Amino acid sequence: MRENTKNMFRQDLLLDYHKNMKNNLIIISPYPKTTKYSHVLSALASFNKNLVDKLKTRYNLVILADNENKKDHAVKTWEKNDFFNYFKLVKAIVGYKNSQNILIQFEWVVFGRNIFFVGFFPVFLLALKLLGKKTHVVLHGVNFDFKPIFGTGLKTKLLNTGSYVFYSLVCLLTRKIIVTENHFKKQLLKLPFTENKVIFIPHGVDTLFKKQNKKNFKKINLGYFGFLHPYKGPKLLLDLFTTINYGEYSLTFFGGESPNLMKNKDYQTYMKNFYLNAKKLGVKITGFVEENKLGKYFNEVDLVIFPYHSFISSSGMLAMTFSFEKPFILSRPMIGYFDSPDFSEALKETGFKKEDFIFDFNQESFEYRLNWARKNLTQLVNFSRIMKEKRDWKKISKQYETLLK
Repeated sequence: MRENTKNMFRQDLLLDYHKNMKNNLIIISPYPKTTKYSHVLSALASFNKNLVDKLKTRYNLVILADNENKKDHAVKTWEKNDFFNYFKLVKAIVGYKNSQNILIQFEWVVFGRNIFFVGFFPVFLLALKLLGKKTHVVLHGVNFDFKPIFGTGLKTKLLNTGSYVFYSLVCLLTRKIIVTENHFKKQLLKLPFTENKVIFIPHGVDTLFKKQNKKNFKKINLGYFGFLHPYKGPKLLLDLFTTINYGEYSLTFFGGESPNLMKNKDYQTYMKNFYLNAKKLGVKITGFVEENKLGKYFNEVDLVIFPYHSFISSSGMLAMTFSFEKPFILSRPMIGYFDSPDFSEALKETGFKKEDFIFDFNQESFEYRLNWARKNLTQLVNFSRIMKEKRDWKKISKQYETLLK
């Protein structure tokens, strides 16, 4: 009881400290308690931490988060799956009369798994608008076609229609929408209320990680990084792996179960079968990757594979692939990455075509792409190095500064 009272007192002091500052930028996002990549529920935490590290020397930041972080003055204001989250946030924001700019990091399940949290997000934006705030939303998920994820049926039809309404309202009620790939900007510009509102700012890359050269290429180590979410295609990759020469390739899944789906019975069945098949093939699954093991695991891998069924957000793990300057290949649905100007520039600088990175979901295409990548690993490393330089968080943060002026 004393500890809880002490924590509440400390958070109240932080809130009072921020309220007396001028020219604040309020950021609403998940946030790590300790190190940059320690948040086990949301990749948005590390995304926001990287951005905060660059902005905090130029802004008085107010971070309304799901965790307290005393070093960065992040205040625990909300908690995932709490139905009072939006009320708590509005109540906190009312006190910041000198703070007009708000930046929200948003994905569908950031505030909770229930559809309520998505449905009431526009209502929250309306409340901020009525308070006279200039709200900017970074959309970390844009999708108008859920068929590749859920198949045909009533659920897919409702989601497709609902997404059109949802994104239209978000565009109407915000000052600016930020997306992390140009592909998503093109999609949103088809909606009403989007004129001069949708901005493309690339997903930043952490340049502090160092690449280590691997000397032995006799066996190519393939790696999948990230949560084992069905739409990201881990089962599909495992099935494709059964068709290739085990003597030339190995496969490891660096990631664990999706925390947002662990109570779902269909997902439990999906994972049970996935674990059984992986064990039969001798494929290793590491579980959630702790920050202190990121370097070790990435440096073990020769080629990173992204077998996603659908391209709905810019992958944090692809940004990490750039950090370690690793070769990579993408499934056909992810070809939209090359709509972004910096991707197109990197193609010109390396002499690649976008099709060089793409495989279809069949044995012939997958095996062909692996063999091609194996012969071009050095050139693929150069592509990732170029993207690392182009998307350095130092450069990306300046685009946010320009936007928020």
